[in-house]
Order: sequence, then C-alpha cells, then structure tokens
Amino acid sequence: MAFLESVERHALFRLTRFLAFVVILALSLALVIGAVIFAGDLIPNQTPVVSFNEISRELHPAPEANQPGSKPSQPGEESQGASSLDLPFVLQPYFSASDNREVLMRHMEGLDSIERTEYLNNLSQVVKASQSSGEDTTNVINKYFELKQTQLALAKADSAARTLRWLYIAASALSIMFLIALASLILVLLAIERNTRSHATT
Repeated sequence: MAFLESVERHALFRLTRFLAFVVILALSLALVIGAVIFAGDLIPNQTPVVSFNEISRELHPAPEANQPGSKPSQPGEESQGASSLDLPFVLQPYFSASDNREVLMRHMEGLDSIERTEYLNNLSQVVKASQSSGEDTTNVINKYFELKQTQLALAKADSAARTLRWLYIAASALSIMFLIALASLILVLLAIERNTRSHATT
C-alpha cells in the first residue's frame, strides 16, 4: 500500500501535472497563433469599386450592345419621379427619364442607404472618366451595371462565408479556453491533494 502511494505521489501526480502544463501551453499557443492567422477574417471587406479601366477593358475587344431601357436620356427630358432619388449632377442627364431611372433603381434594389450612396458615387466616377476619354457613356453605364452586380454578388457571398468562418473560429476559441480551464482545474485539484496529504502526514 505504501508502495502504491509512493508511486502515485512521485510518478502519477508528477506525470499528470506535467501533461496538464503541456496541454495548457499547447492550447494557449494554438489560441494565439489562431488569432494571428484568422485576424484578417474578422475584418470586413471594403465595398467593391468598379474602375473605368475595368470597363474599358471589357468593352474594347468586344463592345456590349445596349441593354433595353437603360439608354441614357438627353438633358432636359425630366420625369415626374426625378426628385425621388438624389443623383449626382453628372448622372442627372442620363437618368432623368423615368425608364432609365427605373433601371437604375432595379440595379440598386436591396442596397441600404450607405451602399446606394457608394453605388452612385462609383457610377459618377466612371461616367466622368468616360466623358474625359470620349468613350460612349451609354455602353460604359451598361457595363458598369454588369460588373458592379457581379462584384456585389461576390461580396455578399464572401460576407456569408466570412460570417460562417467567424462562427467556427469563435466555437474553436471557446473549446480551447474550456480545455485550458479543465487542465487548470486538474492542477488545482492536484495541489489540494498534495497539501491534504502533507497535512495528514504531519
């Protein structure tokens, strides 16, 4: 019996303490390394921006035909619903007609106010660049709709995937912290057992 107690005190307890320390150290390192590796996944992406150069590259080996209903209006063709959307000045001549305005609204459907503002500002930049370069603005606007829609769809899919990864990361971090707490509890219990035996022998 004394032999078993000696083995338990000098071998089993020491081995258990050693393994508990190793587990705590390994899990702590895993937590820190995981936080460094996956920190980028917790930062939301910037809103995608379509540049005029992208549109020009898309248009110029094979220009796209104008989309129905999206041909810009000439200045002065005001519609009754023109005041329902606050358009930048550079866009007003192209979306003053109700049909064109409806096309624009359909492309911005589902966007919040901040995203709509970014959408219109990006379109304004593209239109200004097309006017400076002499590019056909109608084709540029139509191609912008196409590229922007693709970018927004990709951004939405990436946001959903990012949310799912964040849930996995949070669950993994909680699991690691639980295991660290469990190993720490084992160390506390071993310390209590050691102190209890020490008092008993004295």
